[in-house]
Amino acid sequence: MRGEGVDVAAVLGQPDAVCGRVAVEHVLISLRVVVGQRIRLRRARGRGTIHQKSIKQMSHRFLIKDIALQAGLGTATVDRVLNRRGGVRRQTVDRVRNAIAELEAQAGQLALTGRKLIVDLVVEAPQSFRESLDEALAAELPLMQPAVFRVRRDMRGRFPVPELEQALRRAGRLGSHGVILMAPDAARVRAAVDRLDAGGVPVVTLASDMPGTARRAYVGLDNARAGRTAAWVLRRWLAPARGARVLVTIRNDRFRGEEAREAGFRAAMAQALPRAQLHVLVQDPDDAGFHARVRALAARGLAAVYSIGGGNRRLLDSLEAGGRRRPLMIGHDLDAENRQLLREERLDMVLYHDFAGDIRNACRVIMAAHSRGAMPAPQGGAALRMAIPPMVD
Repeated sequence: MRGEGVDVAAVLGQPDAVCGRVAVEHVLISLRVVVGQRIRLRRARGRGTIHQKSIKQMSHRFLIKDIALQAGLGTATVDRVLNRRGGVRRQTVDRVRNAIAELEAQAGQLALTGRKLIVDLVVEAPQSFRESLDEALAAELPLMQPAVFRVRRDMRGRFPVPELEQALRRAGRLGSHGVILMAPDAARVRAAVDRLDAGGVPVVTLASDMPGTARRAYVGLDNARAGRTAAWVLRRWLAPARGARVLVTIRNDRFRGEEAREAGFRAAMAQALPRAQLHVLVQDPDDAGFHARVRALAARGLAAVYSIGGGNRRLLDSLEAGGRRRPLMIGHDLDAENRQLLREERLDMVLYHDFAGDIRNACRVIMAAHSRGAMPAPQGGAALRMAIPPMVD
């Protein structure tokens, strides 16, 4: 038997039969080596070992030992990845890349640690709402981390649009780091919001949104859902067969939030109680005229009232004037006045949400804006809650 031009029998000094077996075994061993090498190469590729040209350049500003500690790798391995020497697994490259991203996020948070952020709170709302915001600020601001917040308040019961515009201009001029805004959806206010954002001052709308502006986020209820919820409750309370007369009161129809509640309520009532007669009254500067209209409707008989705008004690006094029986009544916001009215069982239900959560989320949005992406902004709106008389101490 001959192998590759070599006389195997002469070399080994063995008979031809023995030499034939040796040659065959030699070939099989060679094949096993080649196949084994290919299998090991494929396994290495499957584990993600990549060529140096496949490693993208990773820009960073951290020490190799810090990256290695964050990634849980040796410094030599990290150095090989950063200098694109190849021969490393894809998972290892990903660990180094993720470690750099995590260190960037930590650096952004550390940069905010102890930094004082001046936030302007510009609000048009009733006194009870403003008091609830003050309580929420007192509860949340001491807990905010990592930045320290200082709030400048400009909150009024009535805030004319020209003065709102001036207040927003002043916030930008005085170095505000962010504005929390509750205001009517007016063209001049919208333009002022866009100017603030263009100047690097993030704006967060509170309770009443301004979609289509450059505001960074909205915090508060889904107002249309709140209106639909009020209609669902009334459907359970009122007999659907007869045409119930229902009063809806709005404090200020310039606010998109109150408008959304009314629209959601109206649409849901049209489906749930199509025979119901809805009467919508908007409070105006002539407060006496508003309450005169309420008394006139109450004299005709009301089955229920959905009070969107507040001022419920005076509203109830008008509804009950002359000894009339109070209709079913749903209000908004669990402020001091509404709590007391629930205790007295003059309100049947209050829809509300956590003001402290609004303040917390608004501050987090402003921190996220100043962290340059290192801190995430909160997602999702406020949870809608309900209170009835037995739930209030």
